[in-house]
Amino acid sequence: MTRPRTSAAAQPSRRRLLAVAAASLVAVLGASSCSASGDGAKEAAAGKGSATRTVTDIAGEVEVPAEPKRIVSVDFYSPATLVDLGVKPVGVVEGFDSDDPDLRPKRYHDALKGTPTIGMYYELNIEAVAQQNPDLIFAETRFLRKGELKRLQGIAPVVQLDAAGVGAWKERTLMIGAAIGKSAEIEKQAAVFEKRADELKKKYADVLAENRIAVFAYGQDKTTWGTYPAGHFYVPVWDAVGAKFRPFTEGEHKGQEGAVSEWLSLEQIGKLDNADILLYAYGAKDFVDETLAGNTVWKNLPAVKNGMVFRNIPASVVSSFAWGTESLDALDGVLAQIDAKARS
Repeated sequence: MTRPRTSAAAQPSRRRLLAVAAASLVAVLGASSCSASGDGAKEAAAGKGSATRTVTDIAGEVEVPAEPKRIVSVDFYSPATLVDLGVKPVGVVEGFDSDDPDLRPKRYHDALKGTPTIGMYYELNIEAVAQQNPDLIFAETRFLRKGELKRLQGIAPVVQLDAAGVGAWKERTLMIGAAIGKSAEIEKQAAVFEKRADELKKKYADVLAENRIAVFAYGQDKTTWGTYPAGHFYVPVWDAVGAKFRPFTEGEHKGQEGAVSEWLSLEQIGKLDNADILLYAYGAKDFVDETLAGNTVWKNLPAVKNGMVFRNIPASVVSSFAWGTESLDALDGVLAQIDAKARS
């Protein structure tokens, strides 16, 4: 299964953001009234005359309704966190009607499959967003096209998110909880996730310390391949347990933090010879069992010869702490296989 390539967006210091998030990210300025702005859509979205709060996102401070009622997610990530916090968005991007186990856990599909859609996260239908009359919008702005952020801000307050870099998804998830006034709840979920991650770090300390991993998938028409580095949205639980990733080789990567490698031809599959463990995307089993099975270079890779090739967990694009905890449970199974093979 292929994933879109991404590049890291400029954002404030992650250390500062995390510190703010840990303090709930919410600076309550006191109950106040929304002043008339002359923009009818904006007044309706913010809840004219209602109390507001100021929260911090990747762009700075944004004023949001104290108790948002109609939330639209124009990003891939926030719907899962909202569901975990007992909030159902009134608009989501396309794809939540799919029950593909490699996209998201089934409960998110069940919760959101009938929700109105507003296009893809990288190709929005702004009119569809407006039709939902939102009072709050979540958006990962690196995927927005030119002018779309301003148009969204003309509809409702926009909380801007990003997930590029190791651990950035955690900051994003804390921001989402803070923006809807549920910091305490989201921090409890974060604590459960961190406890489980620490358990796996200790349980598999030896195998994690002694091996370099490569998580890879195929590209278009199964004629290319690429790997996911630390910080990519496809490998957050591997980051969480402290896995060591193989270094990129010359010509394989442009250097953007958290971005997938260049998609390379199968003739260059030998670049994976610097990985001790190969993990193929959950949806790439046929690619490995059929396309690569007859590739001589593949068969001579150290990890392949040593039997250290494993299927990655499903739904690895973690979008919430509860989802991440489930992914860590699945990762426990994968690491157990690796550990057993390493000891054999």
